[in-house]
Amino acid sequence: MSFHLQIKNYRVLQSVDFTPDGVCLIVGPNGCGKTTLLSVIELLQYAFKEGFGNALYHSGGPWGFTHFDLPPDTLTNLTIEKAGFRWELKPTVTSNGVMYPIEETMTKDDSTLFAVEQGASQFQYKQSEYVTNERTLALKRIYDNTSPVSELESFIQPLIHYQHYRYHLWTLRKHGSPVGSENELYYNGENAFSVLRNWQTSKPLRERYEFVISVLVEAFPSFFGDLDFESLTQTVSIRIFPPNSDKKCVPIYFVSNGFLNALLHLMAVCSVPDGSIIGIDEPENGLHPYAIRVLIEALRDRAQEHNLTVLLATHSPLMLNEFKEESHHVYVMEENSPGQIIRLDKLKEPNWLKAFKLGNLYGKEFARMGD
Repeated sequence: MSFHLQIKNYRVLQSVDFTPDGVCLIVGPNGCGKTTLLSVIELLQYAFKEGFGNALYHSGGPWGFTHFDLPPDTLTNLTIEKAGFRWELKPTVTSNGVMYPIEETMTKDDSTLFAVEQGASQFQYKQSEYVTNERTLALKRIYDNTSPVSELESFIQPLIHYQHYRYHLWTLRKHGSPVGSENELYYNGENAFSVLRNWQTSKPLRERYEFVISVLVEAFPSFFGDLDFESLTQTVSIRIFPPNSDKKCVPIYFVSNGFLNALLHLMAVCSVPDGSIIGIDEPENGLHPYAIRVLIEALRDRAQEHNLTVLLATHSPLMLNEFKEESHHVYVMEENSPGQIIRLDKLKEPNWLKAFKLGNLYGKEFARMGD
């Protein structure tokens, strides 16, 4: 299930219109806004949960909130669509912070469910009147005050489960994971070993564990055969057993970053509910070309089976090569393009692209530095 993201005048992003589906690559020069694009959904998620002021603080504060090259009176627009719902925010941010109330609209199939106008003191949803509140956006107030199974559920759940993963590999390697009961991977991956053990011991969730292990066996055939868990009082870690060995093991402290990254990527796509969206920066880090190939196929299989949208921001020619037959799943960010992001098959003729390895064209025929 795809989603639609429109962004105007937010930090380095002048104008983005983006409708990804399945496993997608986002490529482009350094500084063009790939990571900012992944973080926009996180900004909207945090704004829904904690209010826009807290979301602004969480995302770096008011400095540079709007694009430096656009006129000062250019409006900011942050819009996300999913499951027929369209949520639109038009925040005004100055050096002193956010101006309230924030202009906010929710529509369903082109019918307006509610609208908060700039300067308004109240808004209406169905038969109920609400007073505007600086601390809480209108969507959150409505969601908290409707029936247990809200009509907004199909939109809210993917929003609140969005994860933009930035792994803390050193912490995980050195300290392991705190023992806990959670079954979803944190954005930093620090609870990975606890979550993995919880999946192993849970009959309903064991297929997640088996998926991760089976892909790791395929991706690292000369290194990985199985793993087991090591527990202290408050932490859990893992150790790796090479193929055909039940005696020799490798403590996680000595395992490569590439292996840890692959483990966390696979856990990431297993952690979120069906229909969710996740973002990963530079997923190729530390991985051999063969492991990249296996990983991409596994992510595609999981995404298709569970209706996931997986956004991978990358500079890897090897990863691009795995999308030779799927140029419609490659999005190119160009620094000086009016639309700023475009599908590769719209930028270049698809049959022409198939004559090359996409990695050989990157930085030459598309996503060139300085263009």
